[in-house]
Amino acid sequence: MNNIEKNVLDFLKSGMVYSDGAIMKNLGISSAELEEIYISLTNQGYLENYEDFLKRNPDYEKGEEENSCGGCSSGGCSSGGCSSKDEDIDYSKIKVLTEKAFTYTY
Repeated sequence: MNNIEKNVLDFLKSGMVYSDGAIMKNLGISSAELEEIYISLTNQGYLENYEDFLKRNPDYEKGEEENSCGGCSSGGCSSGGCSSKDEDIDYSKIKVLTEKAFTYTY
């Protein structure tokens, strides 16, 4: 793993939510460079896509549904009701840190 990959991984492991733009700005890298880093970190087992994460953790999605707008009838949602449906959300760009990312020391 090279230094820039370590820096990106450190950003992601910090627990803060960073946009790609924030990572690029803070590290002085381009969109293409960041995409290459994501691919490399994924190939090395430090990141996975959200879809793969859900396949490995099927109960995770069920737990979210119980805490989401499924409880609208009990007054759990705002007066506007449930406007967002899972089909409307694009999860394809979400990256999930793997256990390996948290156990890696350098």
